[in-house]
Amino acid sequence: MQALLLFAAALIAAELLHRRESDLGTDEESDRFSAAGPLAAAAAIFLGPSQALIVSILCVGPVRRLQGDGWRDSAIRALSLGGASAAGGYAYTLAGSKTGTLVLPDDLLGLALLGVAFIAVKTLVVRLSAGSTIFEPDLLPAGAEVALGAAIAIAADVNLWQAALLVPVLLLIERLYGRMIVLRREVASALETFANLVDERDPSTYRHSVRVAQSVRELAEALGLPRSDVQRLWWAGRLHDLGKVAVDAAVLRKPGRLDDADWAAVRRAPRLSARLLQRFRFAAQQAKAVEYHRERLDGSGYYGARGADLPLAAHFLIVADSFDAMTSERPFRRRLSRQEALAEIDANAGTQFHPAIAKAFVAVQRDERPADVLSNEELSEIRGASVPAHSHMRTGGVGIRPELFAMLGVAAALVGAGVQVPEVVAGGGAVAAAGLLLWTASRLRVARLRRWLNEAFAEGEGRVVFDRVVDVFQRAWPLQFAQLVGWREDGDGGTVELRRGSWAVPDAELMSWLLRAAESDGDVIFDHGNELGSEAATIALPLRRENSALFGFLVLGGMRRPPAHVLATARSALDGLGLALADATEADTRPARFFEPAPCGETVVFREGSDLSVIVVGPLLDTALEAIDAARDELSAELLLLPADGDWDAGAVLQSVAKTSKVVLVHKNSGDELRVAEVAACIAEDAFHHLDAPVRRVRVPGSDLVAQLHDLAAL
Repeated sequence: MQALLLFAAALIAAELLHRRESDLGTDEESDRFSAAGPLAAAAAIFLGPSQALIVSILCVGPVRRLQGDGWRDSAIRALSLGGASAAGGYAYTLAGSKTGTLVLPDDLLGLALLGVAFIAVKTLVVRLSAGSTIFEPDLLPAGAEVALGAAIAIAADVNLWQAALLVPVLLLIERLYGRMIVLRREVASALETFANLVDERDPSTYRHSVRVAQSVRELAEALGLPRSDVQRLWWAGRLHDLGKVAVDAAVLRKPGRLDDADWAAVRRAPRLSARLLQRFRFAAQQAKAVEYHRERLDGSGYYGARGADLPLAAHFLIVADSFDAMTSERPFRRRLSRQEALAEIDANAGTQFHPAIAKAFVAVQRDERPADVLSNEELSEIRGASVPAHSHMRTGGVGIRPELFAMLGVAAALVGAGVQVPEVVAGGGAVAAAGLLLWTASRLRVARLRRWLNEAFAEGEGRVVFDRVVDVFQRAWPLQFAQLVGWREDGDGGTVELRRGSWAVPDAELMSWLLRAAESDGDVIFDHGNELGSEAATIALPLRRENSALFGFLVLGGMRRPPAHVLATARSALDGLGLALADATEADTRPARFFEPAPCGETVVFREGSDLSVIVVGPLLDTALEAIDAARDELSAELLLLPADGDWDAGAVLQSVAKTSKVVLVHKNSGDELRVAEVAACIAEDAFHHLDAPVRRVRVPGSDLVAQLHDLAAL
């Protein structure tokens, strides 16, 4: 009974200090360290699963309720700790360990099974209650909870008062976490104040971000999205206009037509908002959505992003921002009534707005249920797309670090020697030796690759140096594409100056990624498909001049993760890369050397345009780019890449045709003619009314693609 009461008192004290941060929209509540976690784990060992379950539920639930949490949140918190301690206690006894005692290393298996069960159940309960489908826990805080719980149980086995001495340490850690949460909330409050100041610069936008955030929240809740997603969307709406701080207030209040300089400032605002949010962890996940909140589904927005390139959160912001703008009085137009604005959203669903999101938004504003206007498939698609994936935008190295294995092996061998277990000593020594061999091999590879790079840095035209550098990386890592991006001095984006590869990330998507990644202050920026929406692993190497000014990026992509020695070499050679490629960003030509084609099944809008759609079937990117560059003074061509085999995206083709009204189908092999005929038939059936001229088919070599483009430009 004494042990039960002491554990109950400790759990109550821990929960009194526990602070939640779910109001910031993070997924860390189940992952963060909590002082109650070690106490629940210790109770599972010392009291047994049944008593641990009872004491956790009875002490945690009421305290959370008295702290202001709702009944549901209090119950989830109590069940997560109670269920985790019960599952851990049963796993501990199933391994042959006895309740009430913990002796190491005899009970090591039982402790390991307890840790697995404790972490799994705790994570599962919290994530399921939040509607999340991502159940990967953060093993560091979770393992720390179990390890500290084991320490408390060992101390309690000797004397309960010795275990009590560890409780203040746990409470101190909990208090430090609480202070960190307070700091995050203060930062969030400061950003809210900043957003209010931006809104108040113009009377017509007073409390605009508050209304947008509220509309987004109502829509997300009506669609049944997880609470963490609802909070993230609310913050995105609340902070989406921070970038307007760089726009002169006179421009915002201007009643007439904006000139080019005014438009340039207004168009920069969403990207500046994204750059600001990227600096804050709780808001960084929505930076891309904020950047794209002035886009349109058909690709005719500020930056040309379209359809699948737009994250779901962006569609929420687009419709809520547009609705508030339409129903507010502006200097350049009258306000619309709510019903007029909703009718406008209905009319533009599928072109400006995501059709399902638009229908749901209109329904919510009319006090209807989204489920009444959306199909089950549409609801499932929205809810599935709302699940946040783990961010793959990283800096530094990825992959195995052999030096860590060597050090861990040495540490394990020392532990084995200390506890006089020869098997542990032998195993640790083997791991240390293997790690040392891998580290030596990696160092030799880095030295060789660096030597090749130094040779590639020799004087030459920028295009030639670019080719040599890419060839070096290609020798160590099979590449799908390489691009040299020139970055503007204002940090607001850039252009692809040189490229290689039969496939690459579309320019608009690439610039968006680099814009946000540039704010990370990292050396090597890495993405494995989450940010760029591709199957390729992509790295971006920032290029700086002698004065440290950023002037560009070398972007490399391959279907496999880059080897560790490639990343190590890239980090060590950044200064040399910057100096060697500084002149290449001034180039006005592209090299005609390419890697193997990308896998089938990809339809890529490679370059945006407005006058003509050049649809390429198969690996003809070099020919198409040269022809488009030759005719660029006469027309703005949009370039689409279609696979010769496999599936292709008819929607992307039809959207492009609707925008440009002229089409050239380019192919090389006679075997591609079936795909060309299939695309032409699709255009004839579904987009014929958009065409200003018949679809032209060009087979190269054999036909002059440049002449065909000049001919169409004259129409």
